[in-house]
Amino acid sequence: MAGREPGKRWHKKFFEQFPELWPLRAMKLDPKCTKNFNEAVIHDYFNKMEDLYARFPGGIPPQHIWNMDEKGIQMGGSWKNSGKKYLYLKHKKQKYQIWSDNLELVTIIKCISAAREVVPPSFCLQEGSWPDLCELDDNQ
Repeated sequence: MAGREPGKRWHKKFFEQFPELWPLRAMKLDPKCTKNFNEAVIHDYFNKMEDLYARFPGGIPPQHIWNMDEKGIQMGGSWKNSGKKYLYLKHKKQKYQIWSDNLELVTIIKCISAAREVVPPSFCLQEGSWPDLCELDDNQ
């Protein structure tokens, strides 16, 4: 843009000029979630809620309004976020590392009502035998 090659430290001046910008790693977002995370879908949801409240003028009791949240975790494998780095020759295209395929995916579901009623967390596991959760510690 300036008609010349940028220097090695151009990014430092850039961030000094725009202190509201932070160089951070992006978090991964499932494409299925992004499909429904847009302004049109959110407006549609609230319009439907308004219609529902209009149909029931006495209101909807708080114990009938629930929120559900889910969290996916992995047990075993330990390849995600390991932080390990490996050295490779620059001219080699294949830069692979063999990882354990002992990976169990678990979804934890938690529900709470507007009346503060709580359903105990539920665990959704893959088919097969249940993993032994008794020996898990805070570091896993």
